[in-house]
Amino acid sequence: MVLLYLPKTPCYVNDLTSPGVFVILSCMKLLKLIGLFLVLLTAGCFGGGGSPPPPISTPTLTPAPQPFRTQTTFVDNVLSVDVRYHDGRTRTLDTVRHHEASWGIYLPRPLQPNHSSREWLLAENHYDGRILLYAVASWDDTDPADYLAAGWWLVYPPGAPIRAFESATRGVFIDGPELDSANPPDLPLTGTATYVGGSGGLYTYNYGRNWGELAGSTEYTEFAGPVSLTADFGNKRITGCMGCLEPIETAPGRHLFPAVPWQGTDPAALPADYDLHFSASFDAAGSFEGNEVTVTHPERIITTSAGTWRGQFSNVPDAEGNPRRVVGSTDVHFAENDGSSGNFTGIFDALTPATFRPGDGNGSNAN
Repeated sequence: MVLLYLPKTPCYVNDLTSPGVFVILSCMKLLKLIGLFLVLLTAGCFGGGGSPPPPISTPTLTPAPQPFRTQTTFVDNVLSVDVRYHDGRTRTLDTVRHHEASWGIYLPRPLQPNHSSREWLLAENHYDGRILLYAVASWDDTDPADYLAAGWWLVYPPGAPIRAFESATRGVFIDGPELDSANPPDLPLTGTATYVGGSGGLYTYNYGRNWGELAGSTEYTEFAGPVSLTADFGNKRITGCMGCLEPIETAPGRHLFPAVPWQGTDPAALPADYDLHFSASFDAAGSFEGNEVTVTHPERIITTSAGTWRGQFSNVPDAEGNPRRVVGSTDVHFAENDGSSGNFTGIFDALTPATFRPGDGNGSNAN
């Protein structure tokens, strides 16, 4: 859903999860959310008798593209979401029939003028399994048809307990009229634009040899972090970074609380200080997908990193004529020199400063 994050100083971002869909954040976290693949690592054992330890094998990194497109509607304040099954089927959940909880107290004030936001938890029990879905939406008060929704879902097999989310089919989504593939954006032919927003999802860390008693174990939690992007329209390239503006933070149980425990301690290997760098080319329709991903950390030796990321520019221009937002999803994996490995899987949503800082005469950011 997006879970998005923003710096603790006066901000720039949007939370939807947080994403799409995310409702731009003002200060802390933009999130949202979700499609989630765990990499398990078996650590090697030290040899006895003073002999040197065996060489540490590099874990196989298996990032997977996270499709974020699905069908949603938002009519008369009722949000509906088509949940996709791997076999091609879909099942529609909405905020009336499948409502489990609804709240807005944790969401930051939308930075877009005259916008409101809400988040929901939806569930359905069916003969072929259970569905758990988190959704967040923001909309223009003067034109509710102008909305953005984002979130995540878990589709469980029959009989699986709610905490066994590793057994569930996972998915993320970001949708709204401004992302309609049948109405692509009119991209500028030259110039650049910057975007600032939030990202969020699931962070997993598999402990290697240097972690003592933790070696061979795995910890996971939700994360929320700032994302910054730059679009070069002349060269049709987009670059970005998650974690460069402010450290990536943990957000245990912020959205996945029925499945991911929100009580307890943070992982020993915190996501803070990891920076995730992205780059890709985009097409004339404002879509991009690539695997140019690099992970860095100032204190850990990262031997290899791999990932996928994909996204879409909005078809709504900002005050300067650039697409007002860019959204997408990521699945980033990395391995370290002691055999540790980890991954960040989630979604992101970012806006141009011209979108949430309108010029004179366009009103204020107050709702």
